[in-house]
Amino acid sequence: MNLLVAKRALGLLSIGLGVVAVAAPRGMSRRLGLQADEQAVSAFGAREIAAGAGLLSPVKPGPWFWMRVAGDVMDLVALRGAIGRDNPRRRMAILAGATVAAITVIDIVVAVQALRDRRANARAAA
Repeated sequence: MNLLVAKRALGLLSIGLGVVAVAAPRGMSRRLGLQADEQAVSAFGAREIAAGAGLLSPVKPGPWFWMRVAGDVMDLVALRGAIGRDNPRRRMAILAGATVAAITVIDIVVAVQALRDRRANARAAA
């Protein structure tokens, strides 16, 4: 996988998701049936924006990929509570969890690639 392409794509994805979470935390929580408060959802969004900005900046992306992995784990833990049978939005929460899990795999693959191939990581700093 080309690290520069992954860096840009994941950076834009992070910023997009982060903006939605910061701009509409109540709507995001309600859509997924999360019991999280608006401040927590906004904080998750701010973390996404920071990771995206880091990936889009002209620095080596390796650490920013790992920040995304850590954020994915946080998201999965938060979504775990929304998957309970008592959540009327359970299907949406399961879909979100599956999506985050798939993105986590991509993030881990890219982060490991950046760690192993230091030259590609340096070239992706463009």
